[in-house]
Amino acid sequence: MILETIRQYVQDQGRVSESCLLKHFHLSAQGLAPMMDVLLQRGKIHKTIHLQGQLSIKKVFYRYSDKKQIPIVTVL
Repeated sequence: MILETIRQYVQDQGRVSESCLLKHFHLSAQGLAPMMDVLLQRGKIHKTIHLQGQLSIKKVFYRYSDKKQIPIVTVL
């Protein structure tokens, strides 16, 4: 049930940051990660990691796609 709610939220938002998901669903990063892994494996949710600067500060984004694709993580 929570997986469907998260999938629907990402679909409605189009693209959403991991921090936004954590706040919206009141989850820890350790709680969200396994659920997002399941959704990534289904092929409709895609993950993008933006690394910024020498400190490698990372921002994680998820987006929804109507087309089922091979699970992929993009690092920028």
